[in-house]
Amino acid sequence: MGTAGLPHLHHTCFVVRDLEKAAKELADSLSIKPWNVWTIEPEACTVHGENVPYSFRVALAQVGGSSYELIEPVSGESVYIEHLETRGVGFHHTCLMYETLEDLRQAKDLLLQQGREMIQTGDLGEAGEFCYFHVPEVDAFFELLYLKELPPPEMTID
Repeated sequence: MGTAGLPHLHHTCFVVRDLEKAAKELADSLSIKPWNVWTIEPEACTVHGENVPYSFRVALAQVGGSSYELIEPVSGESVYIEHLETRGVGFHHTCLMYETLEDLRQAKDLLLQQGREMIQTGDLGEAGEFCYFHVPEVDAFFELLYLKELPPPEMTID
């Protein structure tokens, strides 16, 4: 069986209040580094089906064939803010990355046809697209992601 259209595990994400502090502490204590940092402001976004602008900072550190991700909300209402308010700092989602935008959209359509709850979306224009689904079987969120390529990071934390 081929792997065309199938995702790969891209990252495991934790929502934090202070991205730089968390990245530095993980670099110092567990040698997880370097952390590349970006600010993300989707061109179009939804939260629980409503058009809601939001932005966030993201830090990624490669660990083997996958990555850890830290997210710090910056502006607007988002599932990241909801998480901090209801659960505090901690695990938020696992991300499945798709090779093409068409593959991501087919996966998203299949989950919607199954009656799954899509809780947030983000359109990154030419750079890509992402969305989050709640998966009640494991009471967790999964992100579906397509990225054409990442721009150079705004900063790196060692």
